[in-house]
Amino acid sequence: MKERLKTILMLTNFSEASRKAIISYLKVHTELKCECKFGLLYVYGMPKTGQAQLANVDDVLEQFAQQDLKKEKKIIDGTQGLDKLDMDLIAGQGDLIRVIKQLDEKRPIDLIVLGTKGSNVLKQLILGSTTSKIVRKATTPVLVIPENIDFKKPEKVVFATDLKECRFGQHFERMAKIIRFFGAELLILNVYADTRPDTRIFEEMMDIYLRDIPHSYHYVQNGDPANEISKFVNNRQADMLALIERPGNLLVKLFRHSVTNQMALNAEIPLLVFHS
Repeated sequence: MKERLKTILMLTNFSEASRKAIISYLKVHTELKCECKFGLLYVYGMPKTGQAQLANVDDVLEQFAQQDLKKEKKIIDGTQGLDKLDMDLIAGQGDLIRVIKQLDEKRPIDLIVLGTKGSNVLKQLILGSTTSKIVRKATTPVLVIPENIDFKKPEKVVFATDLKECRFGQHFERMAKIIRFFGAELLILNVYADTRPDTRIFEEMMDIYLRDIPHSYHYVQNGDPANEISKFVNNRQADMLALIERPGNLLVKLFRHSVTNQMALNAEIPLLVFHS
């Protein structure tokens, strides 16, 4: 039986980058013929104003946001095959992460989709951006799509891990669900500095969760994880890079050195981030 993603939340700021990411993702999703509830979310801030005027200002801003969302939905509907999607238009106010968490409590979200300006996704995550905030603080899996690519159905996904976030098998349930949904092959990559780690328990656990997913293990010795991951992704012609974010900023620890030396991962592929 094919895996289903029941609820997808797509973030928009009405930019070309977010629009392109959303439309290209929706094309792939509809080709997989999976019924789904979509949400198109725009979160607006509140201007500084007197307390007495606050309620009226909020009402006006929400009306403008809904109008813009309807215009965006009309553009999406104008794309062949995307005119009959079950999609809610959601205008939220205030903190983006708080709004996402409130929506997730009402209806569990399987995946957040957003586009980001530029191609170097990891560099943006490290240097700080709205994308970085979402990736680090949202508890739902996040798919980040660079603006200068069209998202396509991934055939190969590289999961880069330092093994430390892999202590509990339940962390991989969401990953397996999404990989299974796309019907992709999973290449599990660990880059170690000195001594190859003991991976027997790790592989036994992963084999259980990935039992119906084509997967393989790859261990490479290199003092520069980012450079090695970049080479591996390019050599294997991978379509997506997956990471697990955890307290302690794994992304920053993995890639800070290479970013400082202008050696950040330059592969123009989507980034799929899970949370431990």
